[in-house]
Amino acid sequence: MIGLDGKTLASEHLSMRLLEEGNKKDLRALLSDEEVARPAGFLPAASDAEFDDFFATLTKYNTAIAVLLGSKLIGYCCVGRFVAEIPETKEFKGKQNVSLGFVIGKEYQNHGYGTEMLRTVTSHLLGRFDAVFADCFVGNTASQKLIEKCGYRYLGNYTMFFDELSEEKTCRCYVRDNNL
Repeated sequence: MIGLDGKTLASEHLSMRLLEEGNKKDLRALLSDEEVARPAGFLPAASDAEFDDFFATLTKYNTAIAVLLGSKLIGYCCVGRFVAEIPETKEFKGKQNVSLGFVIGKEYQNHGYGTEMLRTVTSHLLGRFDAVFADCFVGNTASQKLIEKCGYRYLGNYTMFFDELSEEKTCRCYVRDNNL
């Protein structure tokens, strides 16, 4: 679907490839911090079995991308179908669209790695799809600034219930397409 089978994307400091079984331990450690997991819409796994289920779901369709600094996993991003229904997205109906979520580990935040990852992955995806959407919770200023810095334009807000958090959240919806 996303064209990364057997391929690696490279940027100045990072490499990105499909998430593999060998990344599982490092990803579990990275996502064990609630301050990292909660802004992505979930809580740290309470057990190994729960994390195994999370990892299996995440990697099921080969759309989860490992973000590597050298050989160290510092984050991941996941590509999925775009599903938000707000009036501002009507111009994208009938087109090939994807959404992109991402997490960068706490110790790697505010070093430019998120920007580098998002620009690189977005560029790759725009070679395959008409538009890429990225969302963040209202109030997540760091993600909002990062998404905007990478050239995404704000479309509007939508509200969604997050089962893992047991709460409804308002999300800011952004898009990047080949016209930007």
